[in-house]
Amino acid sequence: MPSEGARGSQPARELVATSRFGRLKKRFHAQAREAIDKAVRGILDDPLLGEQKRGALSTVRVVKFKVGPQLLLLAYHFDDAHNRVELIDIGSHENFYRDLQRYLAM
Repeated sequence: MPSEGARGSQPARELVATSRFGRLKKRFHAQAREAIDKAVRGILDDPLLGEQKRGALSTVRVVKFKVGPQLLLLAYHFDDAHNRVELIDIGSHENFYRDLQRYLAM
């Protein structure tokens, strides 16, 4: 029997992280990792939370949040058919979208 999510009738969302996301997350200090985890919980609660991108990144949503004075961006893809959230990338704004587009083109 599938586990039920917070809303009762919907099954729990599957969370998948790319190896890139895991590697980049490890580079942050503990306070930033906690903020990242909080952002991920928010995405799991509402996968449409992030801003839908356009053009080459149209399959990606991005959530922005601050850790101290630093703005971080978290890119993810929500697969509604399989109720799955895939965490793709995390980083500061500088060259974020350019690097993300190159990564997705691989």
